[in-house]
Amino acid sequence: MIIEEKEKILQAGRIGKLALEFGKTLVSPGAKLLDIAESIEKFIRDSGAKPSFPVNISLNNEAAHYTPVTGDTKKLSTGDIVKLDVGAQIDGYLSDNAATIEVGESGQHSDLIDSTREALERAIRTVRPFISVRDIGRVIESTISAHGFKPVKNLGGHGIGRYDLHSSLFIPNYDDGNSLKIRPGSLIAIEPFASTGIGLIHNGQGGNIYILSGTKVRLGEMVYREFNTVPFAQRWLCKLVPDCDQYLKQLMRVKEVSQFPVLREHKGVLISQAEHTLLVTNDDVIVTTA
Repeated sequence: MIIEEKEKILQAGRIGKLALEFGKTLVSPGAKLLDIAESIEKFIRDSGAKPSFPVNISLNNEAAHYTPVTGDTKKLSTGDIVKLDVGAQIDGYLSDNAATIEVGESGQHSDLIDSTREALERAIRTVRPFISVRDIGRVIESTISAHGFKPVKNLGGHGIGRYDLHSSLFIPNYDDGNSLKIRPGSLIAIEPFASTGIGLIHNGQGGNIYILSGTKVRLGEMVYREFNTVPFAQRWLCKLVPDCDQYLKQLMRVKEVSQFPVLREHKGVLISQAEHTLLVTNDDVIVTTA
């Protein structure tokens, strides 16, 4: 890895970290999800970066992939469990980090939140070149289980490439028997999820986050020019295209663009999340978002 690439990765991590910290201060009863998302994304842009993806604000039984639309009126309520997932990019080099906040901070769900935070901390301490992904998953599972919760088994961490938020590398939240190893030069996200339910999520309705599908781009040339191959929000497109919803429908109809579904467990279940981005080198493991 050349020095210039490494510096861009580290800069993206620093801005992503600060953006998440800023975002946490915006979580309060009555706050609009749209205001939170747009304020964080503005913070990232004002810091000299672009968002790695639209700010995810997922509530209660939702694990990921909800971002507000233009004119969204949804507000936070006391007791909501908020997963705030944020990232920054510099020239396509990405960061990805997340935290869980209880709105109103009653402490009622602090153990659930602590389970993923501690699982992430312990997992990071185990990471080294050539460690198996199953070993990372085993640490996450044991930590979350010790708190009395279930690790979400069909979500996990992932590799990160340039303009590629989710590379083919998958880092499980339990020991899935996969002996695939983390190689030096890898940029990865470790992402524990804990559930008060059975620990299996399913696809819900669309979460207003989109991505170009495949490499053949005809109608979506403008999308590629603006967002490359990272996820983008409906509201971002609406600032560029007058009839953005119709344009999106057209792109989806010809399968040039796909929408991420909201990932959720069943109603009444609560889910927490924690996440950091790590750069694994021959000599060191750098948490770029710490």
